[in-house]
Amino acid sequence: MVIADIEADLIDYADFEEVGSVSRARSFITAAKRWLILRADSASNEGSSLSIGKAFVESMLKRAQDYVAGTATDGNASSRVRFLSSGGFR
Repeated sequence: MVIADIEADLIDYADFEEVGSVSRARSFITAAKRWLILRADSASNEGSSLSIGKAFVESMLKRAQDYVAGTATDGNASSRVRFLSSGGFR
């Protein structure tokens, strides 16, 4: 993967909160981890010319992880269907 592709993924999936998508948040987490791994290496080789700030990506990574953790149980609960019995009604 090329850094530019990963940065494009970061931008594409950054709307996970607005669209309410756990899968987009998970995709953002993956892209952020890749970016942090690859950018750390290239930043030490190229100086400090980062196109996206490391602190910002780390902050968004934390938000995405919190979002997934907070909505994973809610999403599972809301996907269940309840059928109410009409027994006893006349």
